[in-house]
Amino acid sequence: MIFLETTGLYTLIQHPTVFGFITYLFSHLIASLLLATIVAGILKIFYKYPYRHALILSFSIFFFLGPFAVLFGVISVLIYTKISKAPAPVKEVNYELVFSVRVLSEERRLGEGSLRFTKVKDLEMVVYFTKFYHPLTVRFFKELLFSDNDELRLLANSYLKNAEKYLQELIYELEKILEGQDLGKDVKFFVCRALAFLNWDVYYLGFMEEQIAKKYLDNAKEYVIKALEIREDPSLYMLMGRMELVSGDYQKAYEHFKRALNLGMESVKVLPYLLEALYKLRNFKELKQVSEKYRGTYSVNPKRMALISAWV
Repeated sequence: MIFLETTGLYTLIQHPTVFGFITYLFSHLIASLLLATIVAGILKIFYKYPYRHALILSFSIFFFLGPFAVLFGVISVLIYTKISKAPAPVKEVNYELVFSVRVLSEERRLGEGSLRFTKVKDLEMVVYFTKFYHPLTVRFFKELLFSDNDELRLLANSYLKNAEKYLQELIYELEKILEGQDLGKDVKFFVCRALAFLNWDVYYLGFMEEQIAKKYLDNAKEYVIKALEIREDPSLYMLMGRMELVSGDYQKAYEHFKRALNLGMESVKVLPYLLEALYKLRNFKELKQVSEKYRGTYSVNPKRMALISAWV
């Protein structure tokens, strides 16, 4: 590479003509390409950087910054190969031995995983779960209604009754405010928005049977439409998309998720649902485009991050 670069420069200096310039340009091109190939390989092996991106970036730097960039690059590569440590050797593993080992495990006492164990007899643990409102928690307490333990059965009944009553009272109070007063646009927007989310919570948490709960889903859609007539809001388009996803109208769900993104909704919140809608629509071309566009999206929420990683 140094030989090519110096030969090209020498030819240009000795013959400052079009031929000399073309000779130098060709030598510089080959030297830049060879050096960029080496640098891209190092970045891929040691830093897992995409080879094609590294090659284009390295070649652009070496070619357009001239001979000094190439000379500096060669010296840097030579120094790096001297001081860098070789990766640790990979030992061959006998997988038959690994799979034959019996892994000892025990049930978790607390956490979402524990909710999946229907035979729970620890009252203290059940009381701890009353702090949370989630479909999994509601289903857990519904199963406890059939427990042989009277205390657990009463606690489950109390949790379900109070949680549902609390949401319905909020909905009732807000509906009274909406119907009985002459509200300004801003207040009406926030009341409709709150009613949309509260009705969705009643449906999503699963307190009722599907036939009865569907009424709350329909009410939530109506309040979203009323709120959007006053003001566009990305969280409402996001909510509407989730409801259409549940209803099976994947085209409308896709349109609402796209609108939420365009209005500034965080991509990390929309992506799992948007990609699911595209998958249901069998629009694999756009699914791939969206995945490429948002590659590297990160979330501190482990469940959301797991979903994004599965798609992106």
